[in-house]
Amino acid sequence: MHYPSWPVAEWQPDLPKGRIDNIYIHWSAHDYHEVFPAYHFCVALDAEQIMVVNTHDVRENMRSVYDSHGEPYAAHTRKRNSFALGISVMGMQDSKPDDFGPYPLTDELVDALCRVAARLAAYYGVPIDADHIMTHAEAALRDGYFGTQPEQRWDIARLKPDPRPLVPQDALDAGEELRARIRRFS
Repeated sequence: MHYPSWPVAEWQPDLPKGRIDNIYIHWSAHDYHEVFPAYHFCVALDAEQIMVVNTHDVRENMRSVYDSHGEPYAAHTRKRNSFALGISVMGMQDSKPDDFGPYPLTDELVDALCRVAARLAAYYGVPIDADHIMTHAEAALRDGYFGTQPEQRWDIARLKPDPRPLVPQDALDAGEELRARIRRFS
């Protein structure tokens, strides 16, 4: 399926008016190129250029999605999709906390992700704090499913691989670093 996309530096989203309270930040656990409609916006590589890809209609999450069974929405973060946007950097396929695999996070991709988050936060008036903009790992930590097992989540608990065992503080530290970067683009 083809989705609308723009080079990150040229991205001028035509965003709908409405209520958005939270932004959740992810990685896809796939390669740099394939995008997924579980998120609203994906940061991906197209050839060698970083692109912002609009994969899901924002309006579908501008409601209590759990009250409207059968209606489509971007299902990006377990039980946290109402009035919430999901954004994701494509990458991290076959990653582990100590080895980010063949498609690791790069500073350029993370900065593009933070630029997208900053624009969305500014438009929707979402505070850049840990209660309103968080990684999937931070949400999983709060909701009891943080980790590396199949039904657990650790995206984005680290920005660089580290041989130490993954611990909850990693998710908190990565979230704070991402929010600091988002503020720089605000």
